[in-house]
Amino acid sequence: MASQPSAPASERAAARAARIAIDRGDYTAALALIDDTLKRFGSRPSEDVWALRVMRGEAYEGLGDWKTAAQVLAFEMPPSLRTSETAFQHAVMRAFALNRTDKVAEARELLETARALAAARRPAALADIYFALTRIAPQDRQQQAREAIRLARQHRRKTVEAKAMAALAFELAAAGRFAESVEWGEQALTLARAVGIAKTIEQIEGNLGWAYRELGDYETALQLFTSAEAAARRLGSKRTRVSWLIQLGNIREERRDWAGAKAFNEEAVTLARETGHTQLGFALANLARIAIATGRFDDARRLNREALQHKRNDREAELRSYILDAHILVVEERKYDDAAKLLAEVLRDTKRALTRTEALGELAQLYVRTNRPDLAEAQFRRAIAAAAEAGAEVTNADLRFSLANTSAEIFGQYVDFLVRANRVEDALAVTETSRAQLLEEGLGVRAELDARAIARQNDATILCYWLGRDRSYLWVVTRNGVRLETLPPDTTIEKAAEAYARDLVGPRGSMQMSGARGQALFEMLVRPALPSIPNGSRVIVVADGRLHALNFETLVAPSPQRYWIEDVVLMNAGSLQLLARAARKPAPAPQLLLVGNAPSPAPYLPLPFAAEEMRAIAKRFARRKVLEGASATPAAYRSAAPEKFDYLHFVAHGEATRKRPLDSAVILARDPSAQYKLLARDVAGHPLTARLVTISSCHGAGTRTYEGEGVVGLAWAFLKAGADQVIAALWEVNDAETPRLMDRMYAGIGAGKDPAVALREAKLQFVRGTGRGRRPQFWAPFVLYAGT
Repeated sequence: MASQPSAPASERAAARAARIAIDRGDYTAALALIDDTLKRFGSRPSEDVWALRVMRGEAYEGLGDWKTAAQVLAFEMPPSLRTSETAFQHAVMRAFALNRTDKVAEARELLETARALAAARRPAALADIYFALTRIAPQDRQQQAREAIRLARQHRRKTVEAKAMAALAFELAAAGRFAESVEWGEQALTLARAVGIAKTIEQIEGNLGWAYRELGDYETALQLFTSAEAAARRLGSKRTRVSWLIQLGNIREERRDWAGAKAFNEEAVTLARETGHTQLGFALANLARIAIATGRFDDARRLNREALQHKRNDREAELRSYILDAHILVVEERKYDDAAKLLAEVLRDTKRALTRTEALGELAQLYVRTNRPDLAEAQFRRAIAAAAEAGAEVTNADLRFSLANTSAEIFGQYVDFLVRANRVEDALAVTETSRAQLLEEGLGVRAELDARAIARQNDATILCYWLGRDRSYLWVVTRNGVRLETLPPDTTIEKAAEAYARDLVGPRGSMQMSGARGQALFEMLVRPALPSIPNGSRVIVVADGRLHALNFETLVAPSPQRYWIEDVVLMNAGSLQLLARAARKPAPAPQLLLVGNAPSPAPYLPLPFAAEEMRAIAKRFARRKVLEGASATPAAYRSAAPEKFDYLHFVAHGEATRKRPLDSAVILARDPSAQYKLLARDVAGHPLTARLVTISSCHGAGTRTYEGEGVVGLAWAFLKAGADQVIAALWEVNDAETPRLMDRMYAGIGAGKDPAVALREAKLQFVRGTGRGRRPQFWAPFVLYAGT
């Protein structure tokens, strides 16, 4: 049997141990330790004993027992310790407890007195006091937080600095400034983890999740909320668990997992009623929305009515419930005038662009149902403009990508509206508005968009996909016309595509093992377009959603079974508008910038065949600049004037970051500043004139899908910089087989073939071979993305 840990030998040792327990969120253990120590040493007049009394109140606060905390902290410090650090901690913790027990004026007076005393006698304590004011002051909380951060840094109070940054991040999110909130929250989380303050880490994770979710980054939000909820459960923090359960329910709702969303919100309601949580109204409103989605309108009315009773002190939250009421009035009760009045009130009073977007979308649907198409279209356009306004508020490029997710439903409704009106090309133009909002630097359909002309210019059939909740669409664009095909809902397509993509990179990745899945996808996605696709012709895929992670070349055509690459020349594009850019003519004596075979920094393993690939490619160009080995650094790439080269080729590890896609990178050698990552964000900011950029690395295309932008990563960055075409990988490439593939491709380019044809012919040599290279795992990761 393990022996019990011995009690601290002194009040000082006990105070240190209690501080550690509180910082890691183990409040019950801290209380047991403090109570035991005070029984033994409580009569001593030392500062450590008084510190233990203060921490006793802090532990009760950590457990959410504010009433007991206020009682425990209702003592006066002895005169001899009036300006000690413990005295200021006592003032801060007592103020928190008074504020929580509705004695706000008394709490503020206590802090103001402490602030004046600290300014005169102990300036380092000012950081704690300003941090406390962020939780108590009715206004200027952002200013108080910034001052707390400044003072904490000045006096090297890292724990206070982390808490103050977390407070600032929260206040920014509360003000709707979610991008700024993320910046501060990420810094706070890094510092809080470094100093090991568990409760603060939980709160930062949850609040960061909130900000990411509001920006449409549901994936990152889910990770953060899951971690925060688990921590809150572990720490016994019922009140904060309510918040994280609500948010987890929100994400389940986004995924249309109604049962999961209902379960999370019901648990949140139970805890909120038990603790008197102010977010009870939010959880009830969520349950009302779920009831609407599942056709339980009586439950929805009841739940939303109760939700409104708990939202009266939060106007924005109240307005969101008005939108729910309006939806019920339109869909179930057909009281259109009443609904219109509610939505008008929302539009008049809301200060948030996203709320305005949602209200305008609901108003558009009202006009659709009342057969007023002109008014409906006007509201859809206003909704898209409001979405653009929300995007303009976000200056961080990473966060602008995910923000598009928040307006996806409005675009989907608008597309459905136009399709029902048989306005096929107008509907296609709206999908372009969504797709190109970042690549073309803004929302709004270009008046000069001519799909037929783009197909003619590229001598191709263009397949434009749009995945929707109830149905999906495929526009088949040729030089002679545009026609529309209706496809299954997004969940049906995406599940099939994901299962097949998993097969391709695993042991089932062969015609014999996974051909049935590949053929089923072919029938679903390609068969409707086949009458417009002559054998041997060029096809450009403008994908949507998770179709961006599918290489259409691997789809299996029947009778006899064969990969579709054997029938057509396939390319990918982010949008029609990108394809409208004029292509550059091939240079008579093209120049190559070849970068790679760099010493691999940990944890990246060496690439045994990198030198072979470098040699094979270099010999294909008479005019070339080679950056190899230790000289292949990010700084050397930039100094080589990459904008002067016709071809850029990287032989290196690639890294795709799901959380921050513009931090995706080519892994090179360390430069003098110790940097070894050529970041996507840096690539995008350096104009290029290259005909082709090839990223011969794993995950060069990126791994993350956003509404409107497809897979974001290095491929996007090089196209953004101005490259005509980019070849990048959807999954990890095989180092041994890739040199052969690339050598054959450049041989074709040297013979005058365009890159798409040259890449296809190189792949076909694998497909029609007899070795292991015939499996898609080896030839299919590389996809050509067209920017012209």
